[in-house]
Amino acid sequence: MLNKIMLFVSSYIPLYVLMILKNILERITVKGNFVNIEYKFKNAIFFDEINDYAVILLLLLSICSYVYLRSKLKNTKSEKSYIVIDFVDETSNYYFSYISIYLLSCLGLSLNNIVDNFIFLFLMSLVGFIYISNNMIYMNPIINFMGYKVFDVTVDSVNTNDKNIKSILLISKHYKLRVGDEIEASAKSGFIFTRQSNKNKNR
Repeated sequence: MLNKIMLFVSSYIPLYVLMILKNILERITVKGNFVNIEYKFKNAIFFDEINDYAVILLLLLSICSYVYLRSKLKNTKSEKSYIVIDFVDETSNYYFSYISIYLLSCLGLSLNNIVDNFIFLFLMSLVGFIYISNNMIYMNPIINFMGYKVFDVTVDSVNTNDKNIKSILLISKHYKLRVGDEIEASAKSGFIFTRQSNKNKNR
């Protein structure tokens, strides 16, 4: 469960960054014009409003979840071997859905408004429940930024002889996936691709 929660939290790093930048711009502009930034910050009183706490929280969520995701992808163990029977590149579909459904719904919110912060927490909780309960852990643009693509795949297990296993595969952009490839992956349910089998390296 912790793994799914952290993957969900990391999927919203772009939103966290956007809201932090939006808060900063709101504080250094008046009616579309920049104020004296040096004077503004020298005379500012921090942590007297909710937005300062919200910024720190979003910053911590961004850093911690990114470090966790990077560690998770880099330290995946290859437990079993599979033969690729069929695959569909779903990278663009996953991220279009992410932007159109989840990201845009939060753009009008402001961190300096208690009501907006409540709405933000409610939306994140609702989306998080849907995300985790439906195993949508790969709807995460950070994975793409880190050099991975997302595929819906059908594979046969080399180790157990199970046939037509349908799952989700993360694969480095540097690999060109082909039908018939033997891959080594972490598990058959929502597994993470680690490398091609030695049988494919000389193709």
